[in-house]
Amino acid sequence: MLTVLLVESARHDDFRLFAEVLGMLKFDMVEIDDTADALALAFTADVIVTDVRVGGPFDGVELVRRIRADQRANDKAVIVITAGIAENDQRRAYAAGADGFLTKPCLPDTLLAEIRRVMTTRSLTASSSNRAQRNG
Repeated sequence: MLTVLLVESARHDDFRLFAEVLGMLKFDMVEIDDTADALALAFTADVIVTDVRVGGPFDGVELVRRIRADQRANDKAVIVITAGIAENDQRRAYAAGADGFLTKPCLPDTLLAEIRRVMTTRSLTASSSNRAQRNG
């Protein structure tokens, strides 16, 4: 079972819907609304889904950067979600190390597909890395 950490300020309706649908699909859900708390819990999750604009001492993109800098959590899959026109947010998110990026409104099926995509990509990357280490 995958653990998904949802990071969203004020727990917007779309994130509540994500948590409800993913929970029904047997994902283990953790919801949090503060980036500092999310960073402290990131190592316990398989996937972190964060909004760009979220409560706490830093935004969601900075959360991604800090996750990638943390040895305990840098291997976790991270998806960033934001509302509106997001070209700058998208560039910032990928530069910080995000595995995926979605814009709102976003249906739960779209998020589920993105979670599956990034988890598959991470699994393939880890497998390739492990083979290279054994052969190298």
